[in-house]
Amino acid sequence: MKKYFLLLFSGLSLLAGITVTDPQGVSRTYSYETLAALPRMEFQTVREKDGEIRRDTWQGFRFDAWLKANAGEPYKVIRFESADRYMVSFSKAEFDTLSCWLAFSQNGEIFPEQSLRLIFPGLRDMKWVRGLDWVVLENFDPLKMPTKFEFLDQQLKEETLLQDPPPFVNTKGYYFADLLPLSARGDTCSVVLYSADGMKLALEYPKHLEGAILEATDEGFNLKSPRIPGGMWLKNIIYIQIGDFALIHTGNLDALIALNRIMDWKLSPDVHFVVHKSDGDLKIPLNDLLAKPELLADVQSFELIP
Repeated sequence: MKKYFLLLFSGLSLLAGITVTDPQGVSRTYSYETLAALPRMEFQTVREKDGEIRRDTWQGFRFDAWLKANAGEPYKVIRFESADRYMVSFSKAEFDTLSCWLAFSQNGEIFPEQSLRLIFPGLRDMKWVRGLDWVVLENFDPLKMPTKFEFLDQQLKEETLLQDPPPFVNTKGYYFADLLPLSARGDTCSVVLYSADGMKLALEYPKHLEGAILEATDEGFNLKSPRIPGGMWLKNIIYIQIGDFALIHTGNLDALIALNRIMDWKLSPDVHFVVHKSDGDLKIPLNDLLAKPELLADVQSFELIP
């Protein structure tokens, strides 16, 4: 059945329009003519582009409201893909806090039928999709809160920094696979990456990350993968979750506050760390740890207790 729907989608994607697949795998295609006939409104975005502030005026309709009316099936994760397989995804809890538009024109220039844009005015344009082609509603749970946290920068010190790791040139980095727990290297696993500027990327290993590296730069660690478009490569990664295991940069523990909201962990304001040291375990309130990061000296790993 799954193969049938993949073949069905391959044929439909040749047509101008957008395919929506529900959690049961049933696909429905909405033609360009159907979408173009809907009432449109103008909306504006302001973003920084190449060091300059860019203001754009778009024309389209609220796509999040349209989805709620036309794809009302319960779901837990929503994924948007372009015709060239650029993709962004959100948990339902996260998507419900956002507004997004399907744009037919930018600053008066009308897009070709197969190049409609999905715009999230409240997010950086890395989360926008050019040439929206497929919307997938999935019914599996987003990754739950990890049962164990370790430190990304400390683990990378134990790995070999490679010069020009194939297939990449003029760069230094670490193979992503070397960060995986040994039990996960021969299997498929879900991965979430989070950057210092608040961008989240949900991928799968090895489907999206086979041969990927974490590029080491003066600013931080960047993802590069030969399996996904370069526009999806994330910069300055500070958090990586692999199943129920996570790596976080020691200087970015405050990102756990944002991750609690984004990942829907439902941590209470009284959340505590249980830090594991060579001489035993210690329970520390999150606020105390943020105020005194030196308490993490000699910490090997930690857990979060709601």
